[in-house]
Amino acid sequence: MEIGETHLFFELLQIALGNRECLSRSLSEEEWEYIYNLSKEQAIFGLMLKGIQHLPQSQLPPKLLLLQWVGETNLIQQHNEMMDRAVVELCRMMEEECIRIFVFKGQSVGALYDDPSLRQSGDIDFYCHNEDWVKAVHYFKEKKGLQLNDLNSQKDVCFTLNDVIYEMHNQITVFSYPSHSRYWKRTVMPEIIAHPYSVKVGGADVPTLAPTYNALFIFIHIFQHLIADGIALRQFCDWAQVLATQHDEIDVDILGRHLKGLGLPEAYSGLGAVLTEKLGLAPELFPFEISDKDRERLPALWQNMLERGNFGRKVSYKTKNMYAHGLEHLWRMSKQAREFYHYAPAEAWWHIPSMFSWWPIKIGRMLKKSISK
Repeated sequence: MEIGETHLFFELLQIALGNRECLSRSLSEEEWEYIYNLSKEQAIFGLMLKGIQHLPQSQLPPKLLLLQWVGETNLIQQHNEMMDRAVVELCRMMEEECIRIFVFKGQSVGALYDDPSLRQSGDIDFYCHNEDWVKAVHYFKEKKGLQLNDLNSQKDVCFTLNDVIYEMHNQITVFSYPSHSRYWKRTVMPEIIAHPYSVKVGGADVPTLAPTYNALFIFIHIFQHLIADGIALRQFCDWAQVLATQHDEIDVDILGRHLKGLGLPEAYSGLGAVLTEKLGLAPELFPFEISDKDRERLPALWQNMLERGNFGRKVSYKTKNMYAHGLEHLWRMSKQAREFYHYAPAEAWWHIPSMFSWWPIKIGRMLKKSISK
């Protein structure tokens, strides 16, 4: 199946998201194999099964493939159950210690889906208020006896507890262009903290981003990965869910003001074309106008997503030598920023020199990992 024929893949995804009723035709076994593999690459494997469950009998995939799909999706659901429990327990621990946090991405966004268990989850990201940061580090290191990695990181530390990976952030995002970073820290973050919000995860109230800031942050996360290592459809599905389910709670004026302050209005509508043209999101649910130019740029964007996969994991490197690998990675990230600079020129161009300061950190991590083996 060529790139021009992926409309069948998107038809099934639209069904899964509740934006379509059935496929335009029955698929061949080869086409089902393609959709099966592409769903994995784009990290929407479980979600696509929901689309299959809504198909008429005549359009179902081959029985053996369907059984395999169900079996692998069961593993995703089991993992989500574990992650839900972990999020609830994290919030309980932090509340007991009077440490202020909120969870973002992951299970907090998954809660917006009709069936959260089908969303493919990763680790648990949470923000710790700066005033409680030292207290939180002490709690996890001393009371829980955990090893915290990257304590000198620009925005987060990582640790593992009961086989679950956590990232504790003192910044939920970092911009390359200095004025954008200042705007985020001085204007956006104080508003986020001043507008507490919660969603139900595993039957418990979990603090997270309020809808307006969720609609902003999920997009920023997508854009920053796009100009660095690549992005997959899972994150676009998250964005679509935020806009669809929290539409009435999103303040479009505030959202537009912050996008302007961060130099991202064109990027928001440009990437938003994926939601309306590919995922089937109703245009009235998208907060801004999507232009013909945004639609014209979609094929190149989708081609890049096909080639790179989720966070660039589909990309293969020519060498395993850590220094050569690091240089190749640096070059690929630079190329990615140059390819999509038109969405937000200042942020994309400033991303390139910012990578040179990040590269020694990557080499250090690779060296440390090599020594520990």
